[in-house]
Amino acid sequence: MAAITCGWCKNRCHMTLFGQVKVTDLPYFGGDDNYVADAAFECDGCGRVSVATWYTSYDPNNPRWRTSGRDDGPSDYEQARWSPPVGHQVSYPDVPNEIAQTATEAWTCQIAGAPRGAVMLARAVVESTAKAKGVTSGTLAAKIEGMANGGLIRKAVAEQAHEIRHVGNGTAHGDLEDRVTQEDAEEVLNLMAEVLNEVWQAPARSRRLAEARAMRAARQ
Repeated sequence: MAAITCGWCKNRCHMTLFGQVKVTDLPYFGGDDNYVADAAFECDGCGRVSVATWYTSYDPNNPRWRTSGRDDGPSDYEQARWSPPVGHQVSYPDVPNEIAQTATEAWTCQIAGAPRGAVMLARAVVESTAKAKGVTSGTLAAKIEGMANGGLIRKAVAEQAHEIRHVGNGTAHGDLEDRVTQEDAEEVLNLMAEVLNEVWQAPARSRRLAEARAMRAARQ
């Protein structure tokens, strides 16, 4: 099978079929995918077992597909539903723990197909970041402007934070008819990462470089 991001070790690994594919014949709805398949796969990297579910137009257990060169896995590996979910290895090592964990949970929601949950958590991450930096008054819009006016974020990053706010407002205010797509959620999470980089991660990297430079100078 082609390499995917293992839900256990978070590395790009090859998956080996573990046992037989469980195939269920679906009622005919006029489409091409007449079967749903469930199978266990062992990660060649960490050795853990993940379960994949996918729709297919053929029975993967039929011997004629073995001789045709097809393998026993989903034809579109990244689109199969995996447990635990596959996804990006996203971490924020220089961000305060609770905020970093919430940002990672936002990616988990996006990977699991819950875009509203993803954007709501991203919105919470932006507001928590403002509060952690002492910007506590007013609405989220006011807090974003407060971070910009206080020099914590540049104007361009403030605009990105406002976009996160706009996309998350519909769900936050109960306007569930405002549809949020997976693509919307991924864009919001990428913008969230920009905010976290501006406030926490880039300054931390600069501090580490300055400290390393000072140590080299002291040794010399």
